[in-house]
Amino acid sequence: MDSFKKQLEFMTSNNFQILSINYAIDYMEKKKRIKDLRPISLTFDNGYMDFYEYVFPLISRHNLPVTVLISPEKVGKSVKIEGCEVPYLTWEILRELTNNNIAIGAYEDYTWNINNIPKDLFRRHIIDYKKSLEDKLGVEINYFGMKEGVPNHNIRNLLISAGYRAFLTECPTNRKPDLYSIGRIQVDDNDFNIFLTKISRTYLFFKDRRSWKYIRKYKLDRVAHHISETYDRMRGVK
Repeated sequence: MDSFKKQLEFMTSNNFQILSINYAIDYMEKKKRIKDLRPISLTFDNGYMDFYEYVFPLISRHNLPVTVLISPEKVGKSVKIEGCEVPYLTWEILRELTNNNIAIGAYEDYTWNINNIPKDLFRRHIIDYKKSLEDKLGVEINYFGMKEGVPNHNIRNLLISAGYRAFLTECPTNRKPDLYSIGRIQVDDNDFNIFLTKISRTYLFFKDRRSWKYIRKYKLDRVAHHISETYDRMRGVK
């Protein structure tokens, strides 16, 4: 949590403008402009209870808009992660979040990659997840997300016809920016230098390009991690 606090403090004091997901999409569609600031939008996958316990108080203090993606099938339940029982957010808490500047979106966690989901199941989830969340929360659900992969032509059309405004996945998507393949940068490192690397313009330039597969193939990203960790050890940073 200290790492996230440090990252948040850096962004709010270093020329970043944290946008709501709706504003970010408007910006992508050139409906709105950002002057002299670097736009960034924060999303949190899965909808675990620790978001409410640790993240929500911080972003509330700064009055920042963020997005939580959750599967309605997991609301109020729990999952075992590394032997520990990890609870999901409840409907009551989700309703509280929607009243406090937090956007809610649907999340597909049947598997990590969109290509590994049975097509009929995914089609049902696209329609059912939206209806379930909207019925329970009383808000419009405009975003569907998952960890990896981008929709094919048929799935894209279904997302559009179901009323989703965008599909959120993870970089690299190996394509130009597109509302139904928005590649997000996964930031889950405690290392602050790695965080700075991931939000740098250089990193973003390479992340969605074909050259990225060679960076991963030859583990150049791992080298960067190792150099950063070694540097921190030399400075006595824990």
